[in-house]
Amino acid sequence: MSIRPFTREVDRCYEFQGHREAYARLNLAVEHRLLGVLTGEVGSGKSALLRRLFRSLDPMRMQPIYLSTADLKPRDFYAQLLAHVEEEAPYSVAKARRLWAEVMSRREAQGERQLLVVIDEAHEMSESMLLELRFVMSHQMDARSLFPVLLSGQPELRKKLRLKKYEAISQRIGIQYHLSGMSREETAAYVKHHMEEAKLERPVFAESAVQMLYAASQGIPRVVNQICSQALFDAEGKDVEVIEDMHIGRVLADMDRQRGTAG
Repeated sequence: MSIRPFTREVDRCYEFQGHREAYARLNLAVEHRLLGVLTGEVGSGKSALLRRLFRSLDPMRMQPIYLSTADLKPRDFYAQLLAHVEEEAPYSVAKARRLWAEVMSRREAQGERQLLVVIDEAHEMSESMLLELRFVMSHQMDARSLFPVLLSGQPELRKKLRLKKYEAISQRIGIQYHLSGMSREETAAYVKHHMEEAKLERPVFAESAVQMLYAASQGIPRVVNQICSQALFDAEGKDVEVIEDMHIGRVLADMDRQRGTAG
């Protein structure tokens, strides 16, 4: 096979309804300088959406800053931001916050590129960092943000933000979206699309195979990719032209054995 259909080798991924809605909301957050929150199950496509968003930005107008640090704390946050604008961060969080506010005011006055701050794996942020977002999203006395901030994380982030102690942060969220898996119909269309993009006519995934695939994956793209890739390897080795539910069942049983979860 020259191109493997269920990997990043396929340039144009199938865009399902959840991705379209999430992408539209991310763009709104960027356009209006909002605090945006994107949550979803592991493998639901959050990182793919962020990559797509970054590719769409005009580099003459927007400078993205991507942060992905476990247990991110305010001092690390400001240190990384200031490093991106070639400023050295003072040790004190209060001083770093003031310096960042000064830098942002200066950049806006001089008409420099707008920043976009993305915090990935945001469910792992420290409590102090979540609370710090109150200051990050406000500018002086007018509660105006000079740049958008996007938080991307697993469902735990959504649960955290519902806690009373984070009420001040929740009220500042301008755009929020929880990304679920694809529907059964979308899962079938996803499989068909990726096979076509890889220019593969055989093997064909039978309806029974797609039904079992959906039941096992719940339409989560990364899980669909894993199961389909294994099914194709198995079909290629056995010269199978139609992948049936029994082939998917065999793949699922093998995956359970390899993970040590088989009954």
